[in-house]
Amino acid sequence: MPTKLIDLVRMRGFIACRNVYQQTLRFCTANAKHKTAGMIVIGDEILKGEVADTNSTFSCKVLHDLGVKLKKISVVGDNINAVSEEVAEFSQLYDYVITTGGIGPTHDDITFEGVAKAFDEPLVMNKDIQDICDKYNHRFSKIKLSKIPQSAQLRYYPELKFPRIAIKNVFLFPGVPQLFEKAFSVVAKDSFSGNGPFYTKAVYLNVTEEEILTQLNLIVKLCPNVEFGSYPNMYNDNYKVKITIESSDERATDEAYSRLLKLIPAEMIV
Repeated sequence: MPTKLIDLVRMRGFIACRNVYQQTLRFCTANAKHKTAGMIVIGDEILKGEVADTNSTFSCKVLHDLGVKLKKISVVGDNINAVSEEVAEFSQLYDYVITTGGIGPTHDDITFEGVAKAFDEPLVMNKDIQDICDKYNHRFSKIKLSKIPQSAQLRYYPELKFPRIAIKNVFLFPGVPQLFEKAFSVVAKDSFSGNGPFYTKAVYLNVTEEEILTQLNLIVKLCPNVEFGSYPNMYNDNYKVKITIESSDERATDEAYSRLLKLIPAEMIV
């Protein structure tokens, strides 16, 4: 993006963000208060690029559908202090904290230890988890899996082999994508409440962002309670830019959508 355009965007009070994988210009305005979440992905294999993190992508969609704003995703290695520091900070910043990874029988599975340290409490042996390990013949995993933070609360679901483990507002999930997706889909429904849904609409354009910057700046001023996103697309012949309109107020979303359509020339709309 040219320097002059960046300066213009900043002067207008908007934020220009660029993503490594897809150029993105996002215009953020005020919105109604929603519950927030932060996610901590744990594992050296993620930081080394040996394994792709798909769990955060999956959880983003689930949380958004529930009306929860995922505010930050952090990736830390298999280090007790790193996990402890991140959990302690996130638990103060967000309504819900979700960890994924670092749960298992090996030496580098340190999530329980890190979370316990974050809240200055010991690990204690849990008889219920011991019994579950015996039931499913996980005798080699039993000792490590059964030592959980002292204040941990367990919740059982018929669809899941192991219970949900939560310490205060921190919810612990496995890192293996198949296990994470199954557990998160079940647990999220009754664990994460977002104070109502988000209402979203989209407009697809056959012109570049620069060509509709004036209209975008204007619509943001006209609709301060709506969030607008502008996403250039370089790999689709059908459109060049996707504009999203989102709010917790359905009427506000509809009104902003109608106003935007009136501001943009019809020939620019796909």
